[in-house]
Amino acid sequence: MRSPLPWRFIALGLAAGLAAGWLGYSRLVTRVITQPIRFSHSIHAKQDVPCATCHMGGPGASFNGFPPISVCAGCHPEPTGGRTEDEREIDKLVTEYVKKRKQVPWLSLAREPQHVRFVHEPHLGRGCSSCHPDMSREDYPELKLNLVSGYTNHTMRMARCRACHADSRAADDCVVCHR
Repeated sequence: MRSPLPWRFIALGLAAGLAAGWLGYSRLVTRVITQPIRFSHSIHAKQDVPCATCHMGGPGASFNGFPPISVCAGCHPEPTGGRTEDEREIDKLVTEYVKKRKQVPWLSLAREPQHVRFVHEPHLGRGCSSCHPDMSREDYPELKLNLVSGYTNHTMRMARCRACHADSRAADDCVVCHR
């Protein structure tokens, strides 16, 4: 008669492997990425800088990306002297980007995947925060990138889009939003 001991080791090893995979998968496929400049939306919001000052719309309300360095230079033309961590980041912005007239390579918090076609124009009446996180309360948001899907922890999920389309009786055919 065979001893049940080897089967117990196999079962225990299988259970341990499944548990490790279940717990470790997200750590393996997720990477925290950081902005080139530590930027606080809340500090700018407290100074009543409107979102549209930096996040301008293009033709047809398309998203033009991030502000040109000239917008940053309008408020930050010279280094501060860097007494606090925030001031040192401003100084980094000024010396590495403003003075060199070089664009900051900002990372998008809510970039949609390539197969999604999104047009801002029909959504403008709802306000930015109906889709985007309210960044006016965010100091330095952590940005986590899923290496498999390309999504970030701030990417709008399809379920939210579909719920909004259902509530507003907007078209919900796949080809409306997907290429």
